[in-house]
Order: sequence, then C-alpha cells, then structure tokens
Amino acid sequence: MAKWAKTLIPSAVGIACLVLLSMAFTNHRTGHTNSETSGVANAETLERETHISLPLGSSRSMVERFLGQRGIECSFDASSQSVHAIARNLNGSTSLVDKSLALQFHFDDASKLKSVDAKVLFTGP
Repeated sequence: MAKWAKTLIPSAVGIACLVLLSMAFTNHRTGHTNSETSGVANAETLERETHISLPLGSSRSMVERFLGQRGIECSFDASSQSVHAIARNLNGSTSLVDKSLALQFHFDDASKLKSVDAKVLFTGP
C-alpha cells in the first residue's frame, strides 16, 4: 500500500465519523420536541400554567387529566397522597443536558389539592 494511503484512509474515516457525530447531535438538538408538554416552551411557563389551571382544592382527577392532556408522565403515591409528575425536554435542553420540571401535587384525605411543589432539574453526563 502506498505511503499516502496509510495516512489518507484513517484520516478520511476520522472525518466521516466526526461528520456523522455532528449530524447526530444537530438532529438530536433540533429534533427536541416538547410533545411531553404540548409545546410549552419553558419550565416557568409550565409552572405558571399549572398554578392557574389547577387552583388549590382541585380534584386529583382534574390534576391527572391536566397532566395527561399535556403528555406529562405522572404517577400516584397512595402512601403520601401525592401525584409525582415530570415534564422532560423543556426549552433549555441540549444534546448533552436535559432540562425538566418535576412537579409534586399533594392532596388531602378528600383527594383535593392542598399544595404543589415544582423544581427544575438538569440531567446529563
């Protein structure tokens, strides 16, 4: 094999790998949809919308319907009478870091909303 081929082939393979990685990260970054939150752009907007749409005294079924309509994953914890929810891939997420909003809805014995806790989370490598 010619001397130039010994350096050209590994260089070409390396460049191809870099191009593919760049394309993958670009597609991942621009491919972030907020399907989980029906287009809610950021954590602050979602938190504000939650407090407006779900005033204290709202029923658990109203809370679960609100979350379900937005595709926000949630679960009910009977021992603490609370619904835990998380909205992922919010505005501010990148290809390496995911910005999410964790919500915890607390209910009284009659399953009426008594408080809501919200916390912005960043996860990544």
